[in-house]
Amino acid sequence: MPSNPQKKVAGILTYIKGRDAFLELIGCFEESSDETLEKCGKIYEIIYGITSDAKEITLFQSMQTNYENASNSAFPIIRYDTRLFIIGKHCSGLEEKCQYRATILIPALSNWCYPNAIEEHNDVLNGIPIRKSISYHVQLNDEFNTIAKVSINPHTSIILKRNVIYESDIQPTLALRQYTYLEIEKTEASSIEELLSDIILFEQFLSLSTLGVVYNSEITLYDNKVYEQLFGHTIYTPIELIFLTADRKSHALMDIQSYDFLFTYQTVKEQYSEIIKKWYNENKDIEQLRLHLIKSLERQDTYSSVDFLIVIQAVEGFYRRFRNNKWRKEHNLPGKSSSDLYPILHELITEFSDIVLLSKIKFDIDIIVDTRIYYSHLMPKTSKPKAVDGVELYKITCKLRVLLICCILSLSGFEHSQINDILNNSNSETIKNSILFETEKE
Repeated sequence: MPSNPQKKVAGILTYIKGRDAFLELIGCFEESSDETLEKCGKIYEIIYGITSDAKEITLFQSMQTNYENASNSAFPIIRYDTRLFIIGKHCSGLEEKCQYRATILIPALSNWCYPNAIEEHNDVLNGIPIRKSISYHVQLNDEFNTIAKVSINPHTSIILKRNVIYESDIQPTLALRQYTYLEIEKTEASSIEELLSDIILFEQFLSLSTLGVVYNSEITLYDNKVYEQLFGHTIYTPIELIFLTADRKSHALMDIQSYDFLFTYQTVKEQYSEIIKKWYNENKDIEQLRLHLIKSLERQDTYSSVDFLIVIQAVEGFYRRFRNNKWRKEHNLPGKSSSDLYPILHELITEFSDIVLLSKIKFDIDIIVDTRIYYSHLMPKTSKPKAVDGVELYKITCKLRVLLICCILSLSGFEHSQINDILNNSNSETIKNSILFETEKE
């Protein structure tokens, strides 16, 4: 431990990629009675270690979850669960400032922003194909590998890059894989905490774009003070950052199909720079709203009243926060903003009435209001006779989700004409279901 570097304890860190990580110590850091050690829940902010291949490792916020001492052995086995650690350096804390650069792999990113690094060529002579060739382009020239670079503030750039790697170990098989990855570049010292915040914001943006819960599968940091010199060149040592939480365990390695996206990079290429700037710079204002939207996008086998409440509360939150009296005055709208759900829904549906897809959806506001009150306040069903459940509850949740998407896209800087194009061109099940329900009625 940093506070007592002379005290060393043998242990094994087990990491199952994308799933779990725990440390088992053979012994303990401090002299304590068995009764004290048996009390699980103690958290160690920092634990240092060395891997079997001599790499430095730092564990953050590790919590003791188990204690075993068979036959009063002098070496008890203590288990700690850890959700955040780095391999490649010893760090004094998540808030420690260093000159970092980060590369992040996100499984859904390559489908959302196609790398276009591999090309297929057909050579033809007199109208007859004579040769088929494949070429790939990855250059040391960083400008070519960069798809888009956006400075979201004077010290931070969000960069989309392409790469091609050779994966085959079996001759004569040739396997090439192209992919797009995210890079975060800092021009001043920053902390791991700040980098994680930037990464999570991009994950949330991609979650909206793909209409699915998106998490990274790999984070690599580069510290300008952790390097080695090789033949006159500076080689920065990669530092692996592992970040596990309960929600990430089941989603990190999921593959979201491109046909179910709301929009892709190509769709918003011309506006991407301004959109991503606004997304990052308004993060505090819409953080909770985005979290509700991301939560509502989770694909699951069954839906319940909780899913409905998540969506309707996000819609209400959008109106109360961003359609207040100040906004009404700026847009020359009469009256004051409402605190009742019926006028809130009516005003938002009217605001987005020029969105063709939304205009095809029939919202029964009385049913939505009764259902909201019924599930929020556990009212007797007889007092709210229009409240729905089962399939009907799922249907109104899908419809409200489309309204919420319109709210978020508008807040993110999209004009109504752009929202129209996005929704009309999307093949997402989330979008299509809302229209399908209206067709069933007819």
